[in-house]
Amino acid sequence: MMPFDTPENATPVEDVSGLIPTHITTKEQLNEWEVNNILKAAERYLTKRVQRIITVDFIKKVHKDMFDDSWEWAGQFRKRDLSIGIDWHKIQIEVKKLADDIEFWRKGKSDLNIFEQSVRMHHRLVKIHPFLNGNGRHARMIADIFLFSCGHKMPIWPSHEIISSTDIRKRYISALNKADKNDYRPLEKFTKEMLPKI
Repeated sequence: MMPFDTPENATPVEDVSGLIPTHITTKEQLNEWEVNNILKAAERYLTKRVQRIITVDFIKKVHKDMFDDSWEWAGQFRKRDLSIGIDWHKIQIEVKKLADDIEFWRKGKSDLNIFEQSVRMHHRLVKIHPFLNGNGRHARMIADIFLFSCGHKMPIWPSHEIISSTDIRKRYISALNKADKNDYRPLEKFTKEMLPKI
């Protein structure tokens, strides 16, 4: 099977050997299949409010729950470099640092409010890119789980527009790139625009 076409600044789907459903031949079919898988994970994590401790194992488990019907490697950190993301040898260390920071924030030892914390964890997971695919959707899910468990409103992400070549995606990628330079204001603004108005 040939790799699927991928939007600019997205993780290319170069290796489809771990794809579980054998009938899928296009990126559109893959997206639709993955959405159904992700909805099951959202039901698990975003319907009953539970205080979640975000650890390395929890980060892996959420990815597995989001993609376990789609990819054999769901929930496993990648073991090769991609065109984006950090060196794969550093993934475990960087995800552990993030989990430690989240625990530090959870204990009230930060000047950042809950929303600002969620934006930073979202960005850092995208920057690390710990998995072969699904990193943006996973980062948004982890941030949503965090917000939900804290009783905060969650963004309503435009799922198709944010994974396809659209103006919304361009704004999102631009905001992530600015966060790479420690300017979180554009990503905070973008995320705030996605919060429900009521």
